Amino acid sequence: MNSEKVKILEMIQEGKLTAAEGMDLLKAVEEGNSHKEASQISENMFIKKDILLGGERFLRVRVVGEKTLKVNVNVPLSLIHSASKLVVYAMSFIPADKRAELEMKGLDLHDIDVEGLARIIEESLDGKIVDVEVADPVEGRIKVEVYVD
Repeated sequence: MNSEKVKILEMIQEGKLTAAEGMDLLKAVEEGNSHKEASQISENMFIKKDILLGGERFLRVRVVGEKTLKVNVNVPLSLIHSASKLVVYAMSFIPADKRAELEMKGLDLHDIDVEGLARIIEESLDGKIVDVEVADPVEGRIKVEVYVD
């Protein structure tokens, strides 16, 4: 496999390109387009991403099996922060009897600082949060990674 294809596959694995974007680049390389044309396609994709994402940080969740990528989730940290405000608002709609039932089980919803948790994730976390490897009898080795970048 030539170095251009390997680089494209690495970029997909790192989350710098979506699978669809990677396929477009691989097709361009395979169809004999010049390196310059493939580079232009890649550059346009990064420009588009930078405009849409503004260099934003993400909470990323990856589950990779020996055979395939199982899960690839990228959540903008700003979305987590916005969602935390929605959760706080939504908790006010929980009926009083259900709140009392939760409190009897030791869970006081007033003690949960959802916005604070989102702020900690957004401001403090960087790098790997979770890194787990398991052996599945059917799927083989499965790796789970949760990280912020």
